[in-house]
Amino acid sequence: MHLLGKVALVTGGASGIGVGICKKLAEKGAKVVVNYIGDSYEEKAKNLVQEIRANGGDAIWISGDVTNQTHVEQMINSTLEQYGKIDILVNNAGITIDGLTQNLETEDFIKVLSVNLVGPFLTMKLALPHMIANKFGRIINISSVAALIGLRGAPAYAASKAGLIGLSKTTAREVARKGITVNVICPGYINAGMTERVAQEYLDSMTPLIPMGIFGEPEDIGGGVVFLASDEAKLITGEVIRIDGGIAM
Repeated sequence: MHLLGKVALVTGGASGIGVGICKKLAEKGAKVVVNYIGDSYEEKAKNLVQEIRANGGDAIWISGDVTNQTHVEQMINSTLEQYGKIDILVNNAGITIDGLTQNLETEDFIKVLSVNLVGPFLTMKLALPHMIANKFGRIINISSVAALIGLRGAPAYAASKAGLIGLSKTTAREVARKGITVNVICPGYINAGMTERVAQEYLDSMTPLIPMGIFGEPEDIGGGVVFLASDEAKLITGEVIRIDGGIAM
């Protein structure tokens, strides 16, 4: 499953699951654009790019807010200026603001949807014309098992990730005859990102609920992304793939 000569843009690529995705894409020969936002992630993005380059890969970092259309336009244009095309788009950037439905502030609900759902809409909207012109594209949107089974105390997160599945399936139908596939990966509990901010006793209580009995690693999600971006998956579109140790089966 090689991706030699392909150009991949990964939103939220500087931390958590995004790091595993970027590394796996680079290992398979893709040129990787690591998107991040905020000064706190700039050093992480630069370190990741340097690591990829040190291992013989090709990567750059680009700052940009996926909820801001001007930023997304700049992100797309910078990728085109550097590499001339966008073959693979991975919508990985995401946030959560937790709270029971009756307690969650409305503005927090909207903020989560803006990043997790509006963000992927904007990146797809602006990347698709270039993919259509090239008659090739692989879009992989990172959702969550929370979209499939719900997650107590995370109504905004679960709703946004469920919405992303609907958006992905609709877009997949729209571009299916244009050489472009759109698929979704639903991670379960992964040893990175959001789980790092969860109390250990909660994580310990969840482990018995996972049939395989283990949490995943960022590279596990990266492996799924590589497959869906490769020629081996050319007939797969509109699909939702769980990488979750069986928790949502």
